[in-house]
Amino acid sequence: MSQGMTNLADVLHARRASMEEMVRLLAEEREATISCDTERLHEATARKLEVVAAMEVLDGNCRQLMANEAERLGLPANATLSPIIARSAPAEQAELTALQKTIATLAAEIRQMVDENRRFLGSSLTTINRSLAFFQSRFTVSETYGGSGQMVERGAGTRLLRKEI
Repeated sequence: MSQGMTNLADVLHARRASMEEMVRLLAEEREATISCDTERLHEATARKLEVVAAMEVLDGNCRQLMANEAERLGLPANATLSPIIARSAPAEQAELTALQKTIATLAAEIRQMVDENRRFLGSSLTTINRSLAFFQSRFTVSETYGGSGQMVERGAGTRLLRKEI
């Protein structure tokens, strides 16, 4: 295996590891949201930002190594991984194909988890907003018509339950 292909495989392995870490963090984020553990949610979010930054660096390195290998193999500099794999040696093809499939599977899993977490958080926020609107409508001062037809203010001391029998 050429040094360039070795470096490309190493970066792809690192990218796979970072994507596996992201899957783990997304699962942790969902569990923290379900358990209403804001501290754990904050930690998972901070760690996700670190992993995303590392993934961006790996992505840049991967693109550069792919461009170098594409040129070495007589392909355009913007060639994707599939044509590079097709022109590489059989031993390199097996490893790179396995990495490509694993990364594609992880990418699909990450997209699905992000969509699920987004929907879950969105529905949770909707429930919270409805609850807040309900309590706000019960405890705010508002004007209304009294028994004599005059405008009266409903006091801030309004209760949800009446003590009447």
